[in-house]
Amino acid sequence: MPYKQVEPEINSAKQEQSLHHQSFIKDSNMEVWIITMIFPGISETFASNDVHTMRNAGLKVAIHGLRPTPKLFSKLVVERGISDIWTTHNSLIYSLQGLWIGCKNPLILIDFMVWIFKHSWKRPINLFKSLILVPRSLQIYDSARQHNPDIVHLYWSHFPSLVGYLIQNYLPKTVVTISFVAHDIYNSEFQSQDSYTGDVARNADLVHTITADNIPAIEKYGIPKEQILLSYHGIDFRKIPEKKAKIKRRIVTAGRLIPEKGFSDTLKAFKQVLEQYPDASLIVLGDGPERKNLQALAQSLNISHAVDFRGFVTHNEIFQEMALAEIFLFMSFYKAERLPNVVKEAIACQCLCVISHTPGIEELISDKVHGYIVPQHDIDTAAKLIQQAFSNPEQMNQINEAAYQHLRKNFDIEQIIAELQQRWFKLLTEKKDSDLGL
Repeated sequence: MPYKQVEPEINSAKQEQSLHHQSFIKDSNMEVWIITMIFPGISETFASNDVHTMRNAGLKVAIHGLRPTPKLFSKLVVERGISDIWTTHNSLIYSLQGLWIGCKNPLILIDFMVWIFKHSWKRPINLFKSLILVPRSLQIYDSARQHNPDIVHLYWSHFPSLVGYLIQNYLPKTVVTISFVAHDIYNSEFQSQDSYTGDVARNADLVHTITADNIPAIEKYGIPKEQILLSYHGIDFRKIPEKKAKIKRRIVTAGRLIPEKGFSDTLKAFKQVLEQYPDASLIVLGDGPERKNLQALAQSLNISHAVDFRGFVTHNEIFQEMALAEIFLFMSFYKAERLPNVVKEAIACQCLCVISHTPGIEELISDKVHGYIVPQHDIDTAAKLIQQAFSNPEQMNQINEAAYQHLRKNFDIEQIIAELQQRWFKLLTEKKDSDLGL
């Protein structure tokens, strides 16, 4: 059983509300198509969590990726419990089908190409990438024409907008919604108001984002604030292991091992902790191009005896390691970091979080209340806070409890997805009523 630590009456109310949401959604029997770049991504567990929760809520979900089938696809869909979801990826066959569809529908093809050039000619790199994706976009559109999904949701707001345009203009009875997440917020290719991302977003039935910090950037596309829905990436508390006895002075960190994730800062901060607490240990979960460099750094810092690089591990193994650790240390300075799910998972596993400041992080953690936020690259402060936490376990437990309750209240994936699906159902009903002249 998952570890649950909420008051009975609060828990009962949440369960009653959840059952109401689930009943409402199942009755709607909606079919939702999610358009993304790649699925499932190794480091994008939040997307798999969303799809898993939608499926469990009774929705008919399909995923259509613009890129080819990712590595580890078969392994990841089984591990994440989504192997029964209809998922397609770009391929030579689909691209050829898309070219044939364009030849059979020259007016659509010409309109599509003119639209792409109109919104991309000032950005040659974006134009080139878009043209490569034209055949796959046409193939997805034609498949949607045959299957008539109720909702087409653009999971990222950049290249999936190509499909969004075709659906908006040639399948007007379909509800089109779009997400602004992270990379698509700050990337210069998509920030211009005259980009096709902005065009699709302004005509979307719903625009939503995962942090309030993104809203000012989205408004630059000419989208009124009141039309933007804040919808966090949530946590599936059923996957959280039962509370376990913590390993004293165990620290854990996790993520893809790339420079921007700040793992070198994590190792340097841990060195200072180890000087005061020689029995401390650090578990590094994840793999990536920086692994050899980080292992060499650990050796040069004379801490390799206390650092365990585990490499790629399953999501369940991440939860198990977090459940055993006292501290979660995360020193990312990645520009695309937005309320990272790995931090939410650490909170759910009762880890005290010591993390660097990234956009919107205050929505997840109030400094000194739900954990500690330090400036990026501030190794000394991070180390000092961990040392203080080790010396005051009672205070650490109080912060962990406050963080857990905050997470449970605001980041429960079942509630978040249920509310999003209610919005979808309302939009679908309004569109059908409009078509009937009601």
